[in-house]
Amino acid sequence: MTNAIATLSALADPVRIEIMDRISSGTHTTSTQLAQVIPITRQAVGKHLKTLETVGLVARRQQGREQLYSIDLRPVHEVVAWLGQRESSWDDALGRLKRHLEG
Repeated sequence: MTNAIATLSALADPVRIEIMDRISSGTHTTSTQLAQVIPITRQAVGKHLKTLETVGLVARRQQGREQLYSIDLRPVHEVVAWLGQRESSWDDALGRLKRHLEG
């Protein structure tokens, strides 16, 4: 659950969502390329990328002098699985609440 919380927290920022969208539309992207299309500094892009990398949503690799970023959706799949496991228990609890309120 800690990983799910960290992933959801990282995705709670609209700039990080935009970065994820931009990275997912290409193969590999640099922070400089992202700063050219997102209205924040390259340093701010770097901080957001670090947050996304820390939770595993982006992967970084060195190519010459540049660091290339690519998307990794495994943490998102883990969150989806975690939510799926809880869906039936939440449905049961809501059903009990509904019966209680109607009865």
